[in-house]
Amino acid sequence: MDQHATTEHDPIQLSLDAVTRRLHRPAFLSNLTPSRLPSRAASDSSLSPGEAPGAPHIAEARSLPRDRGHSHLNIVTLEDAVEEADLVLPLLQEPSADGSTSAIDANVHDYLEAAFWGARNTYSRMASAGFQTFAHGHQDLVLAVDFNYFGTRMVTASSDHRLKVWDKKEESWSLVESWKAHDAEIVDVKWNGPFMGEVVGSIGEDGRCKLWQEDVTEVPMSGNRFKLITNLASQTNAPFMSLDFKNIMQETWLALITRDGLLLVYEPTDQSNLNEWGIIAETWVCGNNPPERQEEVGFKVAFHKEKLPCWTAIMAGLDRKSLGLAVAAMNKVLVFRTDKSKRFFKVAELEGARQIIRDVAWANGSMRGYDVLATASKDGAIRIYELSTPRSDKSLAAGASASTTIDTISSPQVNKSRAPSGIGAGLAGVSKGPDPSQDHEQGPGRITQTVKLVDELNSHQGAVWRVAFSQMGDLLVSTGDDAAIRTWKKAVNGHWLEYSEIGTSGDN
Repeated sequence: MDQHATTEHDPIQLSLDAVTRRLHRPAFLSNLTPSRLPSRAASDSSLSPGEAPGAPHIAEARSLPRDRGHSHLNIVTLEDAVEEADLVLPLLQEPSADGSTSAIDANVHDYLEAAFWGARNTYSRMASAGFQTFAHGHQDLVLAVDFNYFGTRMVTASSDHRLKVWDKKEESWSLVESWKAHDAEIVDVKWNGPFMGEVVGSIGEDGRCKLWQEDVTEVPMSGNRFKLITNLASQTNAPFMSLDFKNIMQETWLALITRDGLLLVYEPTDQSNLNEWGIIAETWVCGNNPPERQEEVGFKVAFHKEKLPCWTAIMAGLDRKSLGLAVAAMNKVLVFRTDKSKRFFKVAELEGARQIIRDVAWANGSMRGYDVLATASKDGAIRIYELSTPRSDKSLAAGASASTTIDTISSPQVNKSRAPSGIGAGLAGVSKGPDPSQDHEQGPGRITQTVKLVDELNSHQGAVWRVAFSQMGDLLVSTGDDAAIRTWKKAVNGHWLEYSEIGTSGDN
């Protein structure tokens, strides 16, 4: 078949060509800055799926006034470019995890587009606004906070056993629902991706992981607006300590880790709903050295959120739909990927922390050529790592996958009746040494990656508790025991420097 004819009928290639033609305009580039892009962390109003977001919402969002300066030049502004852009298309261009063509319902597409426009217009109004505080109303400490994909909704989790969902309305946050979610303090909470409705996942000291789905037919503040759809129990005597979701279009994965170091990865039995889940991976991340019962522990899970891995890893033979998972295990971080058979294998260990690691974050930016991860440690340091793919791996992309020299990750109490399969088999049975034939038998698509500690930041006065990257992956935010929020940016010399400091302990 003629290659030119094939390209003409390739929708992905046609979309990429259209983007290229728009981006090469000098006027467009001269007006494009990261600070003016829509942000998933700034928005004004919540658009719940049940509120019938569609053409009227989109038209209303697009009709909001824009502050434009007067100019005698006939140039293309960022607002003009975004006005004509299909904001949902980038989410749909890549195939689903099983290789099928991406497809979503029309009402989901309308909801996504309306939410994008709402976030974009609110960001333009709030860019110059300062921080705002409000009373959360919980009866105890707030232990976790998370925003939805568009930044239009927030969920707070507290030691008072309750979850609260807030919507951004104009210049303030309004409480939508508050309910008792667990029988003990809630230690972590996460929003799921935008394709499966409004779903919140929570874990508590009661040893339960619960998923809640919004029912918009219920009246706000009725206590019944978020329905329990899944209730998973810990398989050990230890409660869950961290959870995270991974989405590729309408497909979802859930990672959990218990306080004694049991890592679990779940997948829905039917990807069209999130009511029933099955374990596809199970392993003990501390091997044969589990923490003592009275020992302070640090465990955290963080999926790589982008649909595609780093392009250099793909060129080296990694599956385009490979899952990436970073797992903080006491004073180190284990980085896993999946091969073409969807089996996890370990590609790196992030070392250097002198005490337990409280948090780990994975930066977006698959096109930069390498991955960037950050850790927050009790020793007071933020450590930034770069995960690279050696160029020598490219020669192996066309043949058998590259073997990786890694230690066996075994589960000391896994019995045969519950032996993991699929991804779980890859976690529990990774190769002990560089055996290409064995690696190929387990599944092609395994690559070798190298990790480098590029910076150790020690500006915080005390333990660091949280780190998070901006949506573009070029700004790092951290907070710790010193009650300060610090932001960091990478300088031209390759090192990360403190960009600003925001004190939160004062009265003002």
